[in-house]
Amino acid sequence: MAGFCRSVRRRNAARLLALSLTAFSAASASAAETAAADADAGVSTNPSESIVVTGTRFKAELAPAKASLDITEPQTIINRQYIENFLPATSDYVGILAIAPSMTGTDSNGPGLSDGGVKNTLRGLPDGSFAMLYDGIPFGDTNGPSHHSLSYFPASTIGAAVVDRGPGNAGNLSAATFGGTLKLFSEELSDESHGKAAFSYGSFQTSYENLNVQSGAFGTDATRVLLNIEHKYSAGALSQQDLHEYNVLLKAEHDFGQNWKLTLFTDYANLVEHLNDNNGATPAQVMAYGKNFAMQNTDPTLPTYYKYGRTRKQTDMDYARLQGSVTDNFKIDDTLYTYAYTNHTFSSRNIEQTAAEIAAGTAEGMGSLNSKFTPIVNGVKQPATDVPGYSKLNAYRVWGNILRLSEDYQFGSVTGQLRAGVWWEGNRTIRARYDFDLTRCVQLGLYPSNNYYYIAGQANSLAACQDSSLATAALKNAATLTPNGYAEFDEHSSWYQYQPFAELEIHPIENLTLTPGIKYVDWEHKTSALIEPKLLPLRPYTGQYTTKKTLPFVQANYKIQSSWSIYAEYAQGIYVPDIGSFEQKATVDQFPAAETTTNYQVGTVYYADNFTADADLYLIKVNNNYSTQDCGTLGGLKGDLCFVNTGAATYKGIEAESTYAFSGPLDGFQVFGSGSVMSSKSGGVWIKQAPFWTAAAGVIYKRGAWQFSVMDKTTGPQYEDNAQNPIYKLGSFSTVGLTGGYTFDNFEFDVSIDNLFNSRSVVAITENSAAGAQGFVPNSIDQYFYQAPFSVMGTLKAHF
Repeated sequence: MAGFCRSVRRRNAARLLALSLTAFSAASASAAETAAADADAGVSTNPSESIVVTGTRFKAELAPAKASLDITEPQTIINRQYIENFLPATSDYVGILAIAPSMTGTDSNGPGLSDGGVKNTLRGLPDGSFAMLYDGIPFGDTNGPSHHSLSYFPASTIGAAVVDRGPGNAGNLSAATFGGTLKLFSEELSDESHGKAAFSYGSFQTSYENLNVQSGAFGTDATRVLLNIEHKYSAGALSQQDLHEYNVLLKAEHDFGQNWKLTLFTDYANLVEHLNDNNGATPAQVMAYGKNFAMQNTDPTLPTYYKYGRTRKQTDMDYARLQGSVTDNFKIDDTLYTYAYTNHTFSSRNIEQTAAEIAAGTAEGMGSLNSKFTPIVNGVKQPATDVPGYSKLNAYRVWGNILRLSEDYQFGSVTGQLRAGVWWEGNRTIRARYDFDLTRCVQLGLYPSNNYYYIAGQANSLAACQDSSLATAALKNAATLTPNGYAEFDEHSSWYQYQPFAELEIHPIENLTLTPGIKYVDWEHKTSALIEPKLLPLRPYTGQYTTKKTLPFVQANYKIQSSWSIYAEYAQGIYVPDIGSFEQKATVDQFPAAETTTNYQVGTVYYADNFTADADLYLIKVNNNYSTQDCGTLGGLKGDLCFVNTGAATYKGIEAESTYAFSGPLDGFQVFGSGSVMSSKSGGVWIKQAPFWTAAAGVIYKRGAWQFSVMDKTTGPQYEDNAQNPIYKLGSFSTVGLTGGYTFDNFEFDVSIDNLFNSRSVVAITENSAAGAQGFVPNSIDQYFYQAPFSVMGTLKAHF
């Protein structure tokens, strides 16, 4: 989200409002349910106990799709059984969460095989408009709270997930919670020692290895340890878009005293992939090379050469958490944490090609047809076949603490719980982009992204391929000379924020729960830039601004019967303006207004003997609605994500999910379904990348040694631009997955198929073309993304 350009945007949807496979069977399903209930109470914890439903023979813990009877906003639970048994082993959280109602997300390179896939959206809101938590810790980019699906937590590190489709209570924390909260949980530690080794191999030369070992409880005071190690390699479904990924997770718990527990956690990930920073195939490239085209390995005179698109990302998350009871009624939960992200990217500036450029053996802005981007090194213009590009750094370290206090109370017949706490956080961020002649860099064996950020002596070693072409009047002085080279931007920023919160859970009468609460946001951003992005002329800038807001909410839940509840919620929310607020073309003297929301929701949850269902209605009114757009179309840096203010917006819809479990001769079979019908408009115009509807359906069988599933997720039509241009309207697309497995002794063998019917629909478009060259035509430089093709993977697991 480099630039701050902030600009924004039904029918046809009488489809089945049924079903999302979001939890399946056994103890982990009930575990996930408890996680959800605890999260609703403002306590971030891992699942542990079963929900109790009386008056019905239905086993709630076996339901594939359900919500807790105690919820106060719409919710979907996804547990470890579903993640491990009914998804490809390589999956990331985008694929895991996409099955939930109103959620979308896919990966054009294959399941979990790229950090540049099509991100999750929720209720038509883009990534960054909803929160993401891991073990209760909010995480995301510091230049805007978006996320990278492979950079932190692959599927093997996720023990359960909860999709809260609403702003949550006062204790629900993030820079942007109004769109909902995606809560990921690490695996729960067991008192019994056990382990698992898994190996997978499948399409696109994909290999996957995973070792997961739990020590069980040992020592006088119980101590438990988990070690999870993962390695993944794939050539990828897209040409030359391969990746290597490693992840190591270590988690330890120690019980001491009476009712006290200390948890220590660390996770480290390293991802290296060939991925162009401006990826996506133009219509001419698709016509010439097919829908799987991304890069090539034969012609280094073209920006599509694979060595000109390389990314290395390193992340870690670490925390210490103390939980305990001071008295029978008073409890403390305190988490001290830090996480970090470093992205070193080496990329060509433009990889788009029209049909004419393909025929001439060149690409957009370079070569024989148009050489305006020809690199200049040490004052000498290089051959027109040299490829211009840049080295980019986005690196940050975040640290913080979340303190939660709770006190149970009783006044006469009224009981409840008072909860309060405070979240504080700080960070340091470096974002920079320096220009290079990629052809010369590769010829000389110099990869700026390998030894970036610049330290003493490095700038001189890279001088042989530094490119000054953008620092000329002909290219509007889009870069400038610094001691480190020719920079498009070089920005150091930080924030310091705190959010105290309090809420009171009240049970005035039997079966009724009322929870009013309040949260105060105080968020200070600072920047000290050597070169501030987009500030013209390019120059240093130092500044700061603070966002302050008080956010009230109230929630209610009433149990009509022990197996039937209704709920309602009112809440205010905010998207805290991010570091892009400093990135303006003119003098920075006025900062953008915060995006604020008012949310209304009502819903119901029901359990019967063989049936569970939940449904809800929602309305979100937004002031200063922000929609994403490539900055290149707005006069900024191509490949960066700009946010565009469309003014007021309204998001509304209906969602539902349901499960039916068979008995008798069909015992072991369950059918499920989910769906949503949505309206997401600003100024009467559909907001981009907001589907009209979503639907999912499937069948699961699990009995004895056999298990089987088939499931479909369909995403309805949507626009890919902010003007509701019919050229950029996508049709609905569907992805069917099939899994099967057999257990023998201590071994399991599973087969998973992704995109069973090889659907290759367009799933996203990046709009680059001027009027007259838009759409799927030979002279267009718009970029298209497609569903990944059919793939199959076999997995052998050994339990010990």
